[in-house]
Amino acid sequence: MFVYVTGGRILNPTYDDWLMIGDSAQHYIGWEFFRHTPLFQWPIADNPKLGLEVASSIVFTDSIPIAAFIFKPLNYFLPATFQYFGLWIWMCFVLQAFFAWKLLSKFVSDRLSLVLVSSFLVVSPVLIYRFIHQGYGHIALGSQFLLLAALCLYFDQTKNTGRWAALIVSTILIHAYFIPMILAIWFAWLLKSSASRASRLRHLLVIGFSVITTFVLGGYIALGPDLFLGSSSVTPDDFPYRFRWQPLALIDSGTDFSGGWSRFLMDRTELFGDVEGFSFLGSGVIALICILFVAIVAHAISGRDFGSWKHSTLTTVLSLAMFLTGYGLLTQDQFSVLMFLVVATTIVFLAYCSLTGTNWIGIGKHKALLFAVSVLALYSMTNRPGVGRYTFFEYPLIPLVKQFTQTFRTHGRSIWPAYYLLVVVVLIAIFRVFGKRVASLIFLVALAFQIVDSVPAISISRERFSPDTSWTSPLSDPRWAMFATSHKNLLTIPPLNNDVEGRWIAFTHFAANNNLGTNAGYFSRIDPSDLEQPTEKIHQGFMTGRLDPESFYVVTNDEYWAGVLSLGYRYSFVGEIDGFHVVVP
Repeated sequence: MFVYVTGGRILNPTYDDWLMIGDSAQHYIGWEFFRHTPLFQWPIADNPKLGLEVASSIVFTDSIPIAAFIFKPLNYFLPATFQYFGLWIWMCFVLQAFFAWKLLSKFVSDRLSLVLVSSFLVVSPVLIYRFIHQGYGHIALGSQFLLLAALCLYFDQTKNTGRWAALIVSTILIHAYFIPMILAIWFAWLLKSSASRASRLRHLLVIGFSVITTFVLGGYIALGPDLFLGSSSVTPDDFPYRFRWQPLALIDSGTDFSGGWSRFLMDRTELFGDVEGFSFLGSGVIALICILFVAIVAHAISGRDFGSWKHSTLTTVLSLAMFLTGYGLLTQDQFSVLMFLVVATTIVFLAYCSLTGTNWIGIGKHKALLFAVSVLALYSMTNRPGVGRYTFFEYPLIPLVKQFTQTFRTHGRSIWPAYYLLVVVVLIAIFRVFGKRVASLIFLVALAFQIVDSVPAISISRERFSPDTSWTSPLSDPRWAMFATSHKNLLTIPPLNNDVEGRWIAFTHFAANNNLGTNAGYFSRIDPSDLEQPTEKIHQGFMTGRLDPESFYVVTNDEYWAGVLSLGYRYSFVGEIDGFHVVVP
């Protein structure tokens, strides 16, 4: 599946062209700086040359700290250009398959069915889309195997303190957004645990010590209070609309930079930022839900189970007839709404089964888990819940909650635990209702349908990872290298922080490769006022003609450049290089 989705070229550790765009560049360049930091530094996650006065740690460039810590000691043996992000994506697919198998094997006894149901989680649109999100991808957030691993531990009957600690520590060192999701599932497991009070206390002490130690060593404390203030260009007033989840996302077959997940279901217009709530179930999974829905209705009417060939075939035929009739008679919009109603009704029924422990589909009673994922789902809708582009109402947030929402401001991602739990429960229910012979056939057809129906979306994914043109740095003049050998810093004024033109990528890449410090970069977790003092210091240097001799400067604003020239101070070099305004003291 990895090769099908990516083309496989990204496994080449010296191929980094595909990373030099948007957030992917932030992740990669964060690693480029970090690999050259001292091996025995403190804090160990410190990344001081990227940002200088506003520098933080490898955590806040989303560079997958656990991988950075593994490869940094090997830096002496690594080539000058080295990226591990392609390897991580491959590993995400492998671990997604592994934990899907481990989780579903607790409920599905037939090996063929187990292979098929595990495959649904590997081809999940939510997983694949995250690698191409907004055209560049959030690679660390593709580590959704963490959620499956947490569900594995939840359904395990043993205490598993060591495994929970390992999972939570790994989560902290992969991406912060998974932390509340994993902790919610862990807390649900803790509530259902029958361990003694002393055993629970020991468990909590181990988990608490692991979390605190990892937070410190992992570099989360580098931002200080800014970590909890959520400072960024996304203000508290506008972020809820920008990053929410809404229920129609379950049947919405497309989003920004990623359409074509289904030819049958509509790509619905969404609010700006709802892209973060992309959670299309996949046409195959929706087909399974339709079959399960018909089985539920038939069971409610007749009271019969559907394990026989006769009844199973009838249910499947009725489901197919409903699907095709609806698609033929209704507009695509109406058909999508019909599918949403079927999905929503089935979710309500499955939730009822989970609350009451109904044995008809063999799910069991899991109130704590249902509560945990429901809270996360509600959080994903923000304090302005709605459906589609419509908002129902808005409610105020108390200060403590508001601070949390600013730290974890991309609410839409919090739907993932509920998403995966829904898919897992549907797969288990189909197997339990229809039996292994019929279920394996249904799984095979539905999986093939989903893969074929999503071909256009996968084609977009392959284009993302196999670009026709390579990235070339615009800093080609040999004088850049000459300045780098005689200076310690490359400073930009006004400072470049994820500028629209992407100039920060060229300058930070150059600085990393030449072991320079720089104030250019992509800093999403800082208070904008933190840049004011160092910027004012540079400005005063230009006003007085007393620039730091250990730095050379790039003026990024034409008006400011005109002012520099009008002052008439003499420097070693003042002029344009590769189209950039450069001043060398």
